[in-house]
Amino acid sequence: MRWILNAFYLSLLPWAAPYWLWKLPQARRYRAGVLERLGLAPRSSGGAGRLWIHCASVGEASIPRQLVARFRGEHPQWEVAFSTCTDTGASRLRGLYPGCPVFYLPLDLSFCVERALSRVQPSLVVLLELEMWPNFLLGCLGRGIPVAIVSGRINEPSARFLRGLTRLCPGLWQAVSVCCARSAAEAARFVQAGLSAGRVFADGSLKYETLVLEVDRGEQDSLRQRLGLAQGVRVLVAGSIHPGEEEIVCRVYGKLVGRHGDLRLVLVPRHVEAAALMARRVEAAGLSVVRKTDIDSGRRTPSGTEVVLVDTIGELIACYSIATCAFVGRSLVRPGGGQNMMEPAALGKPVLVGPFTGNFEPEMDLLLARGAVVVVQDESSLLSELDRLLTDGEAARALGQHARLAVTESRGATERTFGRIEALLAERGLL
Repeated sequence: MRWILNAFYLSLLPWAAPYWLWKLPQARRYRAGVLERLGLAPRSSGGAGRLWIHCASVGEASIPRQLVARFRGEHPQWEVAFSTCTDTGASRLRGLYPGCPVFYLPLDLSFCVERALSRVQPSLVVLLELEMWPNFLLGCLGRGIPVAIVSGRINEPSARFLRGLTRLCPGLWQAVSVCCARSAAEAARFVQAGLSAGRVFADGSLKYETLVLEVDRGEQDSLRQRLGLAQGVRVLVAGSIHPGEEEIVCRVYGKLVGRHGDLRLVLVPRHVEAAALMARRVEAAGLSVVRKTDIDSGRRTPSGTEVVLVDTIGELIACYSIATCAFVGRSLVRPGGGQNMMEPAALGKPVLVGPFTGNFEPEMDLLLARGAVVVVQDESSLLSELDRLLTDGEAARALGQHARLAVTESRGATERTFGRIEALLAERGLL
């Protein structure tokens, strides 16, 4: 089966290689970690054990923070190493987990995977949410390395696809020793996809454990000052915006500011690489824009009337903390799927999302059940709902309070997941 997979991957090379070679000199993310992707990961230090945690990108990097802290507290003699697929993910992981090796996941070719496993020598592999790389899982199975999926996420199309894939390659699920799903519905889908029911548990989402409930008031004041947002000015923060959504948000803002003259807009792209395009589109909408990198470098001093475009990494939570209302992107245009609406919810902000939030089904179910989120269908409903919340401050406050309560009452996944990992390690004689 591994040779078939290798042949399939290599058959794609003539199509992918020209694009990659064209992009190589243009963007750092195509050059980063080339040797590690070929399997030259950092070698094990040879301690009591090594926990390998894979976080696909920057969005997953912070999810296991509490779990890692719990594990390191109980097993300080173990080494914890992280892999990722993106340069932004690697940067974020190094910042969050100082002293831990961070490297790029090897390409899913058997010789790259085997080389990486030989160098890393993991005692246990933990996959965040769902990262089903067939050769990687088969490599772990062949070496007897247990694999755990934590904060497991799976939708119906993925469950059907994996069901078909595992019929061709049953070793994929054999490699997974335990799966801690985010919800009962997703636990059922993992079973539907072919994983043994005895290995699947609905333990909740680790994201709730790491959500920030409060941001220091001094930090908020400092951010407002740097962005030229005077005290008392209301702020609409559009976070994790994907291309196409900034045009909709700007048109809505242009109409809202005529009714609410003290309103300002802060745009935070999901990918900073899209900032230049978004800046041009904001200007095309007839609005003045200032980029945060220009503010930070002293090239621009905001007057407080421009749209602020945050083209820096790691400041989304701080921006949400100064929001009067928060719109969470990748949810209003196709292809959607949503971004993490629980971040502004945890801060007690009124949260609005578009109709495409399928990647966050459990989170949306929780918020909807508590009346803690507003779902807008299009540009018109985004305008009307924002206008309503900006006009009715009491309704906005109640929405934010319900959102925070939904988060605080849904914690506990860290202890449940840690217990599953401990039981697995004990069962394998690794403790």
